[in-house]
Amino acid sequence: MRRPAHPLNPALVFGFAVASACGASDPPPPAGAPGLGVNVGTGVQQPGVGAQPSTPGVVGPVGTDPTGGGIIADDPSAGVVTPGVMGPATPGCGDGVLTEDEACDDSNLDSGDGCAGNCLSVESGFSCAAPGQACLPIARCGDGVVAVSEQCDDANRLAGDGCSERCKIEIGMKCNGMPSVCEPATCGDGIQEGAESCDDGNNLPFDGCSDKCIKEPTCVPGAAGCTSECGDGLVIGEACDDGNRIDGDGCSSSCTIENGFTCVQNIPPCEEVGGECVLRVPAIFRDHSSAHPDFGPIMGECMRTVEDTGEVVPANALTTGLVQNTLDGEGRPVLVGMTGMQKCETGADKMSYTGITQFSDWFRNAPNVVVVPGDIVLFNNGSGGFVNRFGPNGEQFEGYEDEEWAEDGDFTCSWCLDGDCEDTCDGDEVLFDGSPLFFPVDDVTGMTFDEGAAKVPAEYGYTAWPWEEDVFGSAPDHNFYFTSEVQTWFKFDATTSATLDFTGDDDVWVFVNGVLAVDLGGIHVPENGSVTIDQRSAAKFGLVEGGVYNITVFQAERRMEGSSFRLTLSGFESTPSDCSAFCGDGIVSFGEECDDGVNDGGYGECAPGCVLGEFCGDGIVNGTEHCDVGPNGSGSCVGCRQLTVR
Repeated sequence: MRRPAHPLNPALVFGFAVASACGASDPPPPAGAPGLGVNVGTGVQQPGVGAQPSTPGVVGPVGTDPTGGGIIADDPSAGVVTPGVMGPATPGCGDGVLTEDEACDDSNLDSGDGCAGNCLSVESGFSCAAPGQACLPIARCGDGVVAVSEQCDDANRLAGDGCSERCKIEIGMKCNGMPSVCEPATCGDGIQEGAESCDDGNNLPFDGCSDKCIKEPTCVPGAAGCTSECGDGLVIGEACDDGNRIDGDGCSSSCTIENGFTCVQNIPPCEEVGGECVLRVPAIFRDHSSAHPDFGPIMGECMRTVEDTGEVVPANALTTGLVQNTLDGEGRPVLVGMTGMQKCETGADKMSYTGITQFSDWFRNAPNVVVVPGDIVLFNNGSGGFVNRFGPNGEQFEGYEDEEWAEDGDFTCSWCLDGDCEDTCDGDEVLFDGSPLFFPVDDVTGMTFDEGAAKVPAEYGYTAWPWEEDVFGSAPDHNFYFTSEVQTWFKFDATTSATLDFTGDDDVWVFVNGVLAVDLGGIHVPENGSVTIDQRSAAKFGLVEGGVYNITVFQAERRMEGSSFRLTLSGFESTPSDCSAFCGDGIVSFGEECDDGVNDGGYGECAPGCVLGEFCGDGIVNGTEHCDVGPNGSGSCVGCRQLTVR
């Protein structure tokens, strides 16, 4: 599977935070959950390291058997009890000498330190290799045991099933039990759970809490940039920010670096489609109906007559200056004046006409407007940027150019599709980015569904706008009359350059830090616009080095038969904190299998790099082991010794 250069980080660029590698590719549990790890020198759980003991399935306080002094290795309140050996302590328990009737002996009668207080079982998350010495806390992701430094463990190391290959809860999921059982968390129910860092009772982005229930930056038009909150993946006025609000993974729930960790800014793993990195852009689509006065045919609009056919068609043209130069207090575009005057093509029967009368609800939730949260997938364009494409797996649209009349051509001339032309044309195939058939609200039904057939614009390699059905042989009717809103956040770096390119119809406006940057207003054929953010444009948009700002794209589809959309982003990058534990500090932290402070290897001990070698519980009979049936043991095989269960 190819893995090309990493795309723009969706945590930063499009308002849904994706945790980076100290939580980078996986999301957080609820904010404020305490983090605990185990210091091997004392056997005591330490704040700031490891997973939350309150999380179901995580090893917690040791319970006692009320009937006979036996030990249960896990907290019964968690709902998971590891099979242990019940009964009184062995005659020599606690003397540091391992006898045939003991699974372990760490020279004490205490529970909770790895060796049960009756010496009859090894507690979950420990290796007790050397009699008379303290047991070693361990955490092996994929063994089904939720250790103190893991958020979950579903007995595998596969990503995409709720519990990641690093034993972290994944975005949109919640995990409980041991082994962990993961299921989707319900974003938008007002209950923060699982990987959610917020839940504001809806699944709409751009309101401070994303459609994945991850915190977003707060941007107020007219203010000096956005406010970056802990958990949104932007390191602004913070020691770290890994895109989550969890303790124990290196960057705390208050965005401070935890004891035993170091954090740097790295690009996290990417989402893949068809083996390629993609960028999934959250968006809000608002579906309007033909009853809206600004959508559909407009009374009094200018027309023109097609010279060859005599057909009378609309003569609308690109119209700039329809909106004010800055957004309003709610971050919405503001119409210049009470109405918007639509310009006409040269040679039309009018120079302009009233084309906008009810602008207030184009990009707002209102009666008779169906709000559809969605996304747009951007694919690597091979030139350092990412762009949406026609096919679901990044396939480009196939068009033609340099057509010439020919007796035996490759395809029927598009300008003959509506007539009886028997001749064919030759043309060179050209692949186009973007989509000439952009219909994100086709699934909407009801009063706002405005059914119609679509044409392919000449800008995508077909002259005379042939019908979609004629190009592909068949085509569904589409739902027209909608608007799109996309937002992106970025941290301004004057030493770099970032570019947004757009092609679309109809109205398109792009604002940077609330200031108009691209003006493609009015009903028109596909038009191109671009904005570059660098040191030269900083003053225009009020950008200050290190500040966080947003880019907002507003687009409207107001007439039937044509709908195209191409968004290209280049140079935008986020760098959420990537935190790594200090191997050798004697604390088992997130990402480590073990840490005894020396890490010189040996059976049941910790090797260099804080990884485990052979140990009791790995499911392989090694050296002097009588048996090894995996973590915790079962039946008479406990502590990798054949014991008689009393």
